Amino acid sequence: MNKTQKFFFLAFLINITYLIITFIFFYGLDSSLMNKNTNDYLTFHNAGLLAIRDISNLYNSSLYIFPFRYFPLSAYIFTPFSALGLDGGYFVFQLFNFSLGMINLYIIYKIIKIIKRETSMESFNLVKFRYVFSDPKNESILHQYAIILIILPQFMNYFLGQINILVSFFILLSLLYFLKKGIKNDFLGGLFLGFGILLKPTLILILPFVILLNYNKENKRYDFDFKRSIIRLLGPIVLLMSSWIYFLLFPQMFDDFIEVNLGGKYTYTIEGGLEINPSFSLTRIILTLAEIFGAKLNGFLTLVTITLLILIPTYYLFIHNSNKSTKLVEGYLGGILVMLIVYFDSWPHHIVVLAPFLAFFLLFHKNFKFYKMIKSLYYLLAVLIVIFWGIFYLTYEFLPMNIGGMVLILTLYSYFLFYLKKNSSKSQLEFPFNNV
Repeated sequence: MNKTQKFFFLAFLINITYLIITFIFFYGLDSSLMNKNTNDYLTFHNAGLLAIRDISNLYNSSLYIFPFRYFPLSAYIFTPFSALGLDGGYFVFQLFNFSLGMINLYIIYKIIKIIKRETSMESFNLVKFRYVFSDPKNESILHQYAIILIILPQFMNYFLGQINILVSFFILLSLLYFLKKGIKNDFLGGLFLGFGILLKPTLILILPFVILLNYNKENKRYDFDFKRSIIRLLGPIVLLMSSWIYFLLFPQMFDDFIEVNLGGKYTYTIEGGLEINPSFSLTRIILTLAEIFGAKLNGFLTLVTITLLILIPTYYLFIHNSNKSTKLVEGYLGGILVMLIVYFDSWPHHIVVLAPFLAFFLLFHKNFKFYKMIKSLYYLLAVLIVIFWGIFYLTYEFLPMNIGGMVLILTLYSYFLFYLKKNSSKSQLEFPFNNV
């Protein structure tokens, strides 16, 4: 085996070790770090049971250690695991997570294969999936596979019993079908993205990036493919409207859903009444800073304001992006970065969702001026984002914010914006919304 193959094999073994350590803590130890009575999986286990027993109480926070934040239909995804009991369900759920992680690698291969056909990027040998592991031409792909498996957020995702691998599966699958093109594939891509949104409502921020709106430099106008855009959005709309049926039947469910997701109140209260949270999101840190200085900001209005300030310039540069072959991939990356920056509670294990799209960026844009910087930031995120989370709990009494995590994600976002700006010529940006 060459060095890259050895690295991948090591990463694979470490990923399995993450899972084994998780099982040891869940089944064998009564640790304050994690045990079966404090694991995040309890939320999904209880939601799966409530989905079939008492759906109206799905968002009743008194029934959970940590609140259930997701759309009602998503609760049924966990019901098969819940039916196995806590111990059995957790074991099967984690094996399911591990298996999906391997399937995600295959989906990544399929996405790269499509992009390769449409670009002049370096020549990979992607005739068969197994060539990723054996052909030296594919070493950079295998290296990214290894990084995805070995990052510390993967361990945190297993350890906490979280669902980010499942979320990644749905959004990667949605991207794959969008790239295949055609009416049927546009619908399926939207449908799978809709399932991802059911499990992580903040992924709704990806939706603007799948709309087929582009700036045409030659004609100096915006081109909008209305029909295909509607078909792409049809899947998410149907799934979200299905969830709204529950909200109409049980109005209290809607009130509780809004409170859990948009109230920004998932905090710990420490001495002096200060509400703290280890999230690295810009919104959370602004709310904490305001409270330190005696101001009480409205959480929802703060969220909306920061979302617009981050999303609008990102989307404007995106629709002017002239790199059509990888534009949709970059749209997903942009949407996920915006989500991590603006939502109240962005945790280290959410990097599992971001990682495949950073891998795509590194594989597709090796000539980008700041390629090495983005690569370095990605690898720092792979380790430091969890370390900064741990440091927060050691320093919150005098520094009640996850500054380190926020700096990393904002720096990465800044370089991504620079990339979009670089691919949006000056002449393009001189005609905002003319001749739409």
